[in-house]
Amino acid sequence: MNEKEVVCFDFRIIQQADGSQIIDDRVKTPIDSLTPEMQVEYMDVHNQLSKMERIKKKEQREAAYKQKLVKNPFWKLACFCRLV
Repeated sequence: MNEKEVVCFDFRIIQQADGSQIIDDRVKTPIDSLTPEMQVEYMDVHNQLSKMERIKKKEQREAAYKQKLVKNPFWKLACFCRLV
């Protein structure tokens, strides 16, 4: 990795006055600016966001597959004949 290249998270956790936290994905957070405890927290959030993104993509693929299946004339025929 290049020495000038800064490794960043693609989000920032913002602490609210009432104690809640907001994830802002419009701002990047450099790893160098975080304490070790915060780095662990950011890694956990990063892993959770990645998992949520994979689930979302899987659901989109399944929905696209079902949409394609419904338009298939053989599928319509099988449903008409009560084979499915």
